[in-house]
Amino acid sequence: MAQYKYQVKKGVKWMVKFNYSDPKTGKTKTEYKRGFESKREAREYEDEFLENLTADSGEEDPLYERTFEDVFHEYLMSHKREDIKDSTLQTKYNIFEKHIFPTFRNVLISEITDDDIAEWQAKMKNFVMPNGKHFSKSFLRTIQSQFNSIINYANSKGYLHQNPLADIKNMGIKDKRVEFWSTSEYERFAYYAMKYPNYYYAFEVLYWCGLREGEMLALTLQDIDLEQAVIYVNKTYQRFHRQDIISTPKTPSSVRKVSMPAFLCDELREYIDMLYFPAPDQRIFTITKSKLTNRFHKLSEEAGLRRITVHGLRHSHVSLLISKKYDIFEVSKRIGHKSIKTTQDIYGHLFDEVQKTIANDLDSLRRR
Repeated sequence: MAQYKYQVKKGVKWMVKFNYSDPKTGKTKTEYKRGFESKREAREYEDEFLENLTADSGEEDPLYERTFEDVFHEYLMSHKREDIKDSTLQTKYNIFEKHIFPTFRNVLISEITDDDIAEWQAKMKNFVMPNGKHFSKSFLRTIQSQFNSIINYANSKGYLHQNPLADIKNMGIKDKRVEFWSTSEYERFAYYAMKYPNYYYAFEVLYWCGLREGEMLALTLQDIDLEQAVIYVNKTYQRFHRQDIISTPKTPSSVRKVSMPAFLCDELREYIDMLYFPAPDQRIFTITKSKLTNRFHKLSEEAGLRRITVHGLRHSHVSLLISKKYDIFEVSKRIGHKSIKTTQDIYGHLFDEVQKTIANDLDSLRRR
């Protein structure tokens, strides 16, 4: 017996999920229902369902009565939910609410056809945002991937007569672009950022250490060893439902030690001295990702630089390391990737440029 509450626009409601033995086949099946006003109602539904379960029941198999939204919530209640961070979950909710549910929310999962999906894809491709632009191909791919996750889950659970994705081509493409600044571009940006100390030092950590935004925003005094010139990355920060959430990093390999250049130690020492008696476990950069992003773009425009994302500072750091011909293993370890393959997949084209430099260096040696 398991009852769960979930968020709706005007508060919360309850859902129930439980296993039962089908009296016709003897197989174990799962019943799922949502929309209850209280936990008690959800429990009563389960009790009544099990009481009325008989071998000669002529009712249609409940597996084929689920709506798309029903399956979405069941998917999130499955074991797949255990490894999803709250920030990722919120992004998932936003994508479904804005781009998928308006078309499929109340449609029975077993009645979704390839024509329905193709029509929805066309709508997404032609959608015009307030700025007059269409969705990028990479974002279309993200929407498609979220949609596919529910259809594939439903298919694996036996909720579909046939998989409607079988004859459907995914819309969009995976975004392999890595946008970054050169060191001279970042130095220009930093010059303009100096008038906002709390932001300036945060950007310095992002660029010169290659931390993720959440990792940088979670830093406390305990995480910074100025004597050893090391930052200990062991947690991440996010803002969820108007609350500050500190959680474990993105992956186990994200827990790491990052060595700092001496000048950055001096800068952080200056910044920490500016703070008002911070506690050892207090965040030293008390800003949110949204404020960091807004300030970043305003300063970028003021400096006359091409637009990149805040995460682009991490890409810029990696680009700098690669240009200095550091080994890919050391680069991967420094930025907290789970494997060298991840680093290669994202930055492989930058290593191609290094290969050209190496070839030119070898040519110079031979021609001396």
